[in-house]
This record gives sequence, C-alpha cells and structure tokens, in this order.
Amino acid sequence: MNSTSLIKGFRGKKLYSQEKVAELLGISRQSYNALENDLLHNDFTLVFKLLHVLDLSAIDIDEFFNALKQDYMSYQIKSE
Repeated sequence: MNSTSLIKGFRGKKLYSQEKVAELLGISRQSYNALENDLLHNDFTLVFKLLHVLDLSAIDIDEFFNALKQDYMSYQIKSE
C-alpha cells in the first residue's frame, strides 16, 4: 500500500473529510488535497503536522513511513 492510500485510510477511520483535516491544518481544502495526493513532494513539517492531527499510533506511523519509503524507492527507479 502506498503512503497516499494509507493517509486516506487513516483519515477515513477518523471520519474526517478533507475539509475537516484542512481546517485542522490551517490550509485550504485544495491545498490539503494536493498534500494528500503527493506526500512525497511536500514540506515534511506539514506531513508531521498531518500525522499529529490524525492522532496516529506508533504502529500507524511506522506503517506510513515504510509506505513512504517504498514510494520514494519507486520514484527513484522511475527517475533513473
């Protein structure tokens, strides 16, 4: 599973809309949509804030970073 799918799933478990998470992050829904759909190319300060807003467990955070690592590895292979 990729990092985008995981974040969407975590958001869904909280029953949060994109609008709600954007409000909690202090950004527009459009900005949140861009963040959620391209986590690899975003400011990690905002990504960490997102993980905090979603109140993820240590296990969920590990799962997210493993998925993000896989996304990065896939990106590296495609870029070469």
